[in-house]
Amino acid sequence: MSRFQIFKKTRQIRFAASKMQPDANWVASTRSTLLMQAKNNVPEIPSKKLHLAKSIKFFSPAISFSWMRTPAFAIVAILITVFSGSMFSVSAAEQSVPGDFLYSVKLATEQARMALTKGPEDRVKLKTEFTERRVQEMKQVIATPAPDRKERVTQAAEVLKRDLNTIKNQLDEVQQNSTPEQAKETARIVDEKTTSVVKDLQESKNQLSPEERVKVSEAQAAASDTSIRAIEVLVQAHEDDGDVVTDQDVVDVLKTHQEKVVQTVSESTGLDMSKMATSTPATNTTSTPATVTEGSSSTQDVLQKVSEANNTLNQVGQLAADKKMDEAVQMLKQGSQQAFAAQKTAEEAEVQKEQTASSEVKATSTDMGADMPTSTTEIETKSTSTPQTTTSTTNN
Repeated sequence: MSRFQIFKKTRQIRFAASKMQPDANWVASTRSTLLMQAKNNVPEIPSKKLHLAKSIKFFSPAISFSWMRTPAFAIVAILITVFSGSMFSVSAAEQSVPGDFLYSVKLATEQARMALTKGPEDRVKLKTEFTERRVQEMKQVIATPAPDRKERVTQAAEVLKRDLNTIKNQLDEVQQNSTPEQAKETARIVDEKTTSVVKDLQESKNQLSPEERVKVSEAQAAASDTSIRAIEVLVQAHEDDGDVVTDQDVVDVLKTHQEKVVQTVSESTGLDMSKMATSTPATNTTSTPATVTEGSSSTQDVLQKVSEANNTLNQVGQLAADKKMDEAVQMLKQGSQQAFAAQKTAEEAEVQKEQTASSEVKATSTDMGADMPTSTTEIETKSTSTPQTTTSTTNN
């Protein structure tokens, strides 16, 4: 029989075997037989080792430690590790800023505190405290000269934006589950804290480069959005109980937010929105980090965006006076987003302007270097090739 024939017969046998269904009783009896044989073949433990094992078992507690391998224990172990570190490590982590080695430990500790906090209102309050930390970290990064400051500022802005987004999500829970009194107090705290964030970041911009200011502007826009989310919660509480949150409460908070947005964007763009006509932008003569100048297409883009934002924001007061609070909030949200978009456009134009100036300086330096002699031989060659003028004198 050839190899091919053997292979063919084997394949036929395998195919036939795959179609066979063994008897269940035979399978059970065969299994029990195999298990019995395996048990009988296990070597017996020597008597001395057996006595030792019994002695150890007698003194050891009859407790199963299998729970230590569960995910719950892993989380508890991490928390214990975080909270039971030395005072030096904890203090170092608390003092860390974006870009430091222990900064991730600081953020992990904050997350652990959030996990242990009960109640949506308390979680929101705790998170607003953390956003204040983020602003202080930003100030420390800005005040400390470092070669990687731009990266640190970017990281600080991103972490701040993430915390602000978390507050927005937490406010959803407050709106759904809290009483009007609780919602009012929580919304008030968030609105005050986020408004303060915008102001503090604005004051820090004077020390930043144009590229860094763009990142900070993004954080300001996120803080403004979070503030408006708090106002939405306040309006909902007003609808639920007009005695707890009055019309005047809503009107006041809408007006304050509008004024702060106008002030911030006016300082950043150099366009005084408070004196701006309904459709004609007016240039602010005060000095600002990103002053808009006439002539370029980017300037016209900024002017148009600021004008649109101003037109939108000017409708908020009338809607609130007509007691159309939901529409007023939506108009405030739209106008604020337009205003901060205009601010970002103005600051991005400054970045482009700085990059263009830097490129021109490099090009000029390259041209000057090309005209300069590169060796002593070249200098001598140029000297000998230069025509010299001689003055002849005549004797009378």
